[in-house]
Amino acid sequence: MKIKPRTNLFLILSTISIFGGMILLLTLAHAQEGQTETNSNTPDFLAIQHSESGSMSKINTTTYSLQLNDLSNKIILFSNRPDRIVVTQSIRDFIGNWTGGQDSFQKDPPNAALIVLTENKKQDIFQIELFNPKYDKDQNILKYNFTFLGNATLPDSPTNLGKSVLIIDSVSDWPLQYSGD
Repeated sequence: MKIKPRTNLFLILSTISIFGGMILLLTLAHAQEGQTETNSNTPDFLAIQHSESGSMSKINTTTYSLQLNDLSNKIILFSNRPDRIVVTQSIRDFIGNWTGGQDSFQKDPPNAALIVLTENKKQDIFQIELFNPKYDKDQNILKYNFTFLGNATLPDSPTNLGKSVLIIDSVSDWPLQYSGD
């Protein structure tokens, strides 16, 4: 019996392994911004979103729009040691929780790493801060506004994105559910 390759799973797993250092950088950057660890028993989770295509466009001199198309129907959430928990959450629930909790993304927008597969099969990585998510379930499109971290701006490369993975920093006090669907 032949096993069919699972392209999406491979892309996600390879991205996690290749860019594990990026996650560490985001965590260190978050800590350097003066953020302190809470003494909560609730683990922090990183969120992973996968899309088949998308685009970036300029809104004004500092703000941009990110559109992710043909999304995976679940967002993967995983925690660090010692908990090592992996759960999935629907995109609607993830976006619905954006404003919830004491440390909501509405109050303190999350850092993220956007990893994009370019036309020539190279990967570009952008460090960004996300806000104002909007999800259209019927068209399977998720939009964020974002700013680049540091002094980066929209690159001269095309604004159309190939397959991409978005890794979002520190989801902590959201209601999580284990999902098999």
